Amino acid sequence: MHSLKNNRLATIRSARKLDDNIYLLDYRCNYHLPELMEKGVSSIGELMAFAADVLTFGLRVFRPGTDEGAGCTTFEAFTPEGQHLLARNFDFRIAPCFVVWTHPENGYASLSVVDNNFMAYGTALRFHRFNAYRTLLAPYCCVDGINEKGLAIAVLQLRAKATNQKEPGKKDITTTAMIRAVLDTCANVDEAVALIKKYNMHDSLWTNYHYQIVDASGRSVVVEYIDSVLHVYERGSAVCPVTGSIYEDDGLALQYAANYSLTKDIGSYQIDQKGADRTEAVKSVLRAKDGVLTELEAMDLLSHVKLKYKHDKYPWSIIALWSAVYNTGEGTLKIAANTDYKNIYTFKISEPCKVIDKESIEHSAYPDVKWTH
Repeated sequence: MHSLKNNRLATIRSARKLDDNIYLLDYRCNYHLPELMEKGVSSIGELMAFAADVLTFGLRVFRPGTDEGAGCTTFEAFTPEGQHLLARNFDFRIAPCFVVWTHPENGYASLSVVDNNFMAYGTALRFHRFNAYRTLLAPYCCVDGINEKGLAIAVLQLRAKATNQKEPGKKDITTTAMIRAVLDTCANVDEAVALIKKYNMHDSLWTNYHYQIVDASGRSVVVEYIDSVLHVYERGSAVCPVTGSIYEDDGLALQYAANYSLTKDIGSYQIDQKGADRTEAVKSVLRAKDGVLTELEAMDLLSHVKLKYKHDKYPWSIIALWSAVYNTGEGTLKIAANTDYKNIYTFKISEPCKVIDKESIEHSAYPDVKWTH
């Protein structure tokens, strides 16, 4: 494990701009995850109050916003060498993103991605006054990532009533805090599912979510909450049966997700189901390729199913804020931000803030399509 210095200033100073779309952060502070997991948090307000107490000297530097109009796509694939990939689009309001390295003393090192909107930077990054302290919130704002054991996770929105579990005897947790806990403490799919089952989930930002989780052994699960009831799906698993999900009869050996429920029977629970056209496009490619894609081919497929439109209600645009391909065998992230597929960067968990490779998609193999959102 990496040595850890409780040095907030060094962490803040490590933040640097790679280009107009991506910032890098080597996070070396103690962000006190074990204490948070023991205490429990049931809202984003409680999470940020905890973070303020242990990280920002009590300063409340976070202003939660809305994720109205967000949309995402995930899928798994295998490289020609047999390594397991998790590919994801995070579609949201235009802003730069942070690529963040964490090194907990008693946990796994990881590499994750944070939307600047979630840290109240918005479209600009300004290191002055309280703004610099927002950088310290990064571990608790990630929405996808991979750890040194090759476990990768990504969250996707379900446009439905937020999960608010209240099972007696369980501690409370919120969306991004759970993602942080999975990355820091879980080496495989089984450990991730077991951890999630231990907590009462309280969704952040007034909406519902589900998660795709993959590991280096080649396993994938999708976890979702329907009317506050947890469902876990994995092909060929008696513990996490695929029965009752959309995977049951699709004839594909790989998992995928978008902004619609995987659970078939949702009763009277209301979900604004979106994204099936995107996953149909993904499935057709995975079938044609027998589930085998290079990382760059997976990135190109993400570029095909990206969202790009003017928001119907708010005065902003929604785009693929980033497209990410996680390689669980190599411990790497390949990322293109704000649909800039001419600048695709590769990072590695073991080499913080270092660009391992830079690539470009000059000509996509797919047509430009306007997907429903």
